[in-house]
Amino acid sequence: MYANIRNTLALGALVAAAVGSWYWSQDAARSAAEGDPGSTASLGYYLHDAQIAVIDSGGSVLYEIIAESVEERPDENRALLRRVAVQYNPAAEVPWLIRAEAGEIPNEQRYIDLTGGVELRSMPGSSRQATIIESENLRLTPDEYLATTDAAVSVLFGEERLDAVGMNVDLKGDYLELNSNVHGQFTP
Repeated sequence: MYANIRNTLALGALVAAAVGSWYWSQDAARSAAEGDPGSTASLGYYLHDAQIAVIDSGGSVLYEIIAESVEERPDENRALLRRVAVQYNPAAEVPWLIRAEAGEIPNEQRYIDLTGGVELRSMPGSSRQATIIESENLRLTPDEYLATTDAAVSVLFGEERLDAVGMNVDLKGDYLELNSNVHGQFTP
């Protein structure tokens, strides 16, 4: 008699577990259909106050990506960065610091799309003034030392200023090409 009660209770518990798991899976499917990312979204990594060192073929640090936060979104094949900076190792002889409010690195790509108050600042020796390049968006290919944009740019050399639309910069070769609508202000 006790065996029958125990078997009935065990069977009831199994049925309740099956119904509960079915209900839970239906709730997750309903949330996904309604656009709620919830628990069905692919999990990625999240970094806070991140410093990511990129190593060259010789094992030395080539540059660092510093960000307030990095969030991988595997379902979108990208990583999002907030308040990001890219700084080359002094041994690489690329005297530039690049900053932006946000960035995006597509998976399997070797570039960073920067947006929001993008600033490239040269780090010259004591004999020259810094060169500052400002834009709202920019593609940085750090392994090739290239920065490009089709957006409006401002280039500041101390008190002098050039404005243009679009540019290509070779950060290692210290070469700047402005694409169109170039206007300048220079003090005589």
